[in-house]
Amino acid sequence: MIGTLEEVMKDMKCGVFDFTKDGKCSGCGQCCSNYLPISSKEIKEIKRYVKKHHITEQKHNYPSVVAFDLTCPFLDDSKEKEKFLIYQVRPEICRDFVCNNPNGARKNKKLMHKKYASVDMREVFFGGNRNEQ
Repeated sequence: MIGTLEEVMKDMKCGVFDFTKDGKCSGCGQCCSNYLPISSKEIKEIKRYVKKHHITEQKHNYPSVVAFDLTCPFLDDSKEKEKFLIYQVRPEICRDFVCNNPNGARKNKKLMHKKYASVDMREVFFGGNRNEQ
């Protein structure tokens, strides 16, 4: 469960990233990355879903030392709930990941043995990392 900022900072220094609520995903989006190992089947399924539901690229303005957005383009952090716009067709790595268990996604042999290549989600689904403000 998310505690005080001081508790969160202490946990992060120890390598613990528990943003869950009562052990379940809080939907905070802290785990959402632009680079994910996904299969070609997942790419096709997500592309169909994006087109059918008219989903647009989400841009994030987090303070960063890099000039581009490293957050998943499907994370709508303006929403309180249901932030992940492709939740119904989310990639396997997203289904397996739980932030309070750092070994969650690591248990998936297909993901950890490089069966799927990591892809740039913005490039694959929206044609690049277009973050001009």
